[in-house]
Amino acid sequence: MGESSCKISLECHEEQINEILNHMDELSLDRIEHIKDKIEGLGKGRVIIQQDFDNIEAELQKAHARIAKLQRKQMGNNNKIALARFRIANLEKIIKEIQVRHQADKESLLNAIYELKNIQEGPSD
Repeated sequence: MGESSCKISLECHEEQINEILNHMDELSLDRIEHIKDKIEGLGKGRVIIQQDFDNIEAELQKAHARIAKLQRKQMGNNNKIALARFRIANLEKIIKEIQVRHQADKESLLNAIYELKNIQEGPSD
């Protein structure tokens, strides 16, 4: 029974192959060329798509590198800004101290002038 089923299966395959060949015979040469061109175009399309993908990926990597560079630069600028703010705060503190001393010196000078004036005029009785 095994040999018989193989023959039937083989005959079935032969019949399917013959049907395909008959169908191919019915197709015009132009139609076959057209199908072949489409298949080749699809292959080329895949290549083009892969190239586009590779180009986009390369651009993405460049963009990541530029962003990282800008982030490093921004961090450096942030440090400079923080240092400038610290210096400004110190200068403001120094100016405030100078103003306080100036006011105190001015008051001392005015007091000294007032006392000198009183000494020169003598005791008032």
